[in-house]
Amino acid sequence: MNIDKYNELTNQRVGVEGLSSVFRRFYNIDSMPVRGKVRLKIYFGFKVLASNIKKIFKKLKIAVR
Repeated sequence: MNIDKYNELTNQRVGVEGLSSVFRRFYNIDSMPVRGKVRLKIYFGFKVLASNIKKIFKKLKIAVR
């Protein structure tokens, strides 16, 4: 594997690991107060949606607390 391909793959890995870290620290996914797979998927889906909306507002430079 050449250096350029290796750097590209490591950049993707850093992004994925950083995202899981954000969900653990800010969205507290380790202790979600729901039971059942369906409710867990819905609850987690809302957390992902909130993260994406925050990214959109950040991109548009609109202050969100």
